[in-house]
Amino acid sequence: MRIILFLLISLSVVLAFTNPTESEFRTYMQQKHGIAGSLSLKVASIFSAGTSTGVYRDNYIIFSRYYIGGEGILPRTDLAWGIAGNFFDIAESGEN
Repeated sequence: MRIILFLLISLSVVLAFTNPTESEFRTYMQQKHGIAGSLSLKVASIFSAGTSTGVYRDNYIIFSRYYIGGEGILPRTDLAWGIAGNFFDIAESGEN
């Protein structure tokens, strides 16, 4: 039982230290989507009311959720989950 507890705690610590930051997400968007990713983040920053970057991050310590909008005139759009230094895009409900 102690080994399982130790492994869970160790895994949580590793995930917390490798939780990607907002700047890493911006780099990911620019690398994945090129100029379109950069422009979409710039447009989001112009129309968002809350932050100057336009990207929001819900930090859950061992993983994060990244989204744009939700304040100002843009509707909230979830973009990706970040865990262990990786990003996993969130598919929109309209995509097949």
